[in-house]
Amino acid sequence: MKLPVLSPRTKFVLMFILFAMPITASYLMFFFWKPKATSNFGELISPVVALPVERFNAVDAADAPEGAAQNGLRGKWLLITRDAGACDASCEKKLYTIKQARLLVGPKDLERVVRVMLIEDGAAISEQARTSFAGTAFVSAKGSAWLPRLPREATDTTEGRGYIYAVDPMGNLFMRYKADEDIKELAADMRRVLKASQLGKEMEGANVGGNKS
Repeated sequence: MKLPVLSPRTKFVLMFILFAMPITASYLMFFFWKPKATSNFGELISPVVALPVERFNAVDAADAPEGAAQNGLRGKWLLITRDAGACDASCEKKLYTIKQARLLVGPKDLERVVRVMLIEDGAAISEQARTSFAGTAFVSAKGSAWLPRLPREATDTTEGRGYIYAVDPMGNLFMRYKADEDIKELAADMRRVLKASQLGKEMEGANVGGNKS
């Protein structure tokens, strides 16, 4: 089959289209396809919120090194929630979320992460919650300076109970999750942070302890 003879003008147009395609595609990608800026699932808090050092009284706290609450829970990565000591079903759901997320970071980094519940009314934690979520640092936090520093949306009607927070070993709150966050996504964020950051390694190494429950 004999191919048609292209005129010089047609050849020029075809060559122009061929060379212009990558440029056109790049413009289309830039203006109409917006990739996610980050790969995290939680909401980054920027700037981070520095939590002051406080001496807490904690119940159980087997995840944490001995005396960690009295030293302001420094030196570990924290998964924090806040609620009343009575701990209703929604409270227990958050405790379950952070318990499972901690387990999913994997055995290598398990002892780097501590679960914390700030008991905002100062009441005793319910026996059911204490038993079901053993290892959590149940902290008496009534009047604590931490509570008003936990960032929440202006439209939040839960008094801050609708969130789970991630805090680094230096006490910087850097990530926030809705209380119903997917456990695997929260764990994926923590694995990524623990893998990428050596922050607190020296502090952690000096305070290794607790169980792996």
